[in-house]
Amino acid sequence: MTRPVKTPTTLGMSPAEAAAYWHVRRDGRDLTDAEQAAFDDWVDQSPAHARQFARMSELETLCESGADDPLLSALRQEALAVPPARRHWFWRVGAGGLGAASLALGVFLLRPDAPVGDAPVSVAASADIVHTTRKGELRTVRLSDGSAVTLNTDSELRVKFTGQRRTVQLVHGQALFAVAHDAARPFVVEAADRTVTALGTVFEVRLDPGRMEVTLVDGKVAVNRPRSGHSEQPAATVLRPGEELVVELGMAQRVEKVDVGVKLRWRDGFVEFADAPLGEAVAEINRYSVQQVTIADEQLARQHISGVFRTGDPARFAAMVGELLPVEARKRADGVELLPATARP
Repeated sequence: MTRPVKTPTTLGMSPAEAAAYWHVRRDGRDLTDAEQAAFDDWVDQSPAHARQFARMSELETLCESGADDPLLSALRQEALAVPPARRHWFWRVGAGGLGAASLALGVFLLRPDAPVGDAPVSVAASADIVHTTRKGELRTVRLSDGSAVTLNTDSELRVKFTGQRRTVQLVHGQALFAVAHDAARPFVVEAADRTVTALGTVFEVRLDPGRMEVTLVDGKVAVNRPRSGHSEQPAATVLRPGEELVVELGMAQRVEKVDVGVKLRWRDGFVEFADAPLGEAVAEINRYSVQQVTIADEQLARQHISGVFRTGDPARFAAMVGELLPVEARKRADGVELLPATARP
């Protein structure tokens, strides 16, 4: 018999992460009596909690006066376009850390301890500029047209701008694009056998072996597929904000509604799982670290897990899994192994 899954509101969060959770929750709507009691209890637990919560207000003020960054501006407008009563749903705050608070406020501040690489940089216009990230690295670059691109872990992007067209190729990995408006020069992302065309848009593209995802945050994009033989060009798939196009080998492409806030948690150094098989969760966590998590038992891999987890820290992930499932963690030279709780070395 398995233990019941425990999902306390702030399980596994640091004071800063919990403060962000409560700040955005209170900003989106009035707290229920139970939530207010939980918040009051959290504040009373430690003076550090009250200090961190006060810092959230400072971050909000900073976001309101923020710089002219296209990603910040586009996502702030998207957040403000959502009625206040629905913002907590749109940005889905589960435990997103400082970055989640900034996401609801404008989404361009990074937590000081987030796994970042280079700070945003300006890139002169030229052909075949290559941007890469290592495993566990997060990097934001500013392109010559003013667009911003945030690369997730283990990603590669090639940039080639001309006077008529702005083209980038996502070779592998994941990237969030905040496109500067230029009606005369379309912005085109090439990934696998698809092209994503946008004007003044915020969207994400993820490319894995045998699978591609395009998620629209703001604006509009058109995703084109290649011709088949001598047939006519297939109609483009036009996405609306909150929609995701999924293309998998051997399957018909599909468009799904998604929670954009959850999809963008990687920018803050987190991933969220909702009733996902543990094996899938482990595979996602392993994207962010050289130290790997392994599962010793196939039946254990099929158990489901929900929660928000920090990336780049497999030991912490394993410890939290042990709080949610009947699992034990065993350290290895190359990472950590998850075992059924009844198994002993």
